[in-house]
Amino acid sequence: MVTRVLLAAILGVVSACATGCGDSGPKLYSVKGKVSVDGKPASDATVFFHRKGRENPNEPVPYGKCAPDGSFALTTSKEGDGAQAGEYVVTVVWPDMSKAPDGNGGRPDLLRGAYDKAAKSAIKATVEAKDNQVPEITLTIPKAPAPKEPTGGIKTDK
Repeated sequence: MVTRVLLAAILGVVSACATGCGDSGPKLYSVKGKVSVDGKPASDATVFFHRKGRENPNEPVPYGKCAPDGSFALTTSKEGDGAQAGEYVVTVVWPDMSKAPDGNGGRPDLLRGAYDKAAKSAIKATVEAKDNQVPEITLTIPKAPAPKEPTGGIKTDK
């Protein structure tokens, strides 16, 4: 799951560069912020800013990888170049770096997919036509679902 989100962001950046990186694109503004989960920095989490009203589905999605202190700087085409001015829905994935990558190179999301889809994210941000420091994004790890009762086969006594 984390792999698909990261792959989509990388493909967006690559396709933008393939069609012509340079100063001909939209104006980008520096965007910095911080992510914490349950009061601790979200080291290695990746933040994605999905622009509201985006008309071009091939438009790159600005993203930033969190440093050990939870800080990030958004990248659209060059590292740290920022994002267009506008309103954004923010998604976050936090790969479990203690686990080996799966067959697709991804790792389980420590946030259990709670913040990985723009359609269900309640996290919003505004990028203004200036250098931006967005408010800290504070998240909580959702509780794990209760284990399912066994069905069929062997019955257990409680």
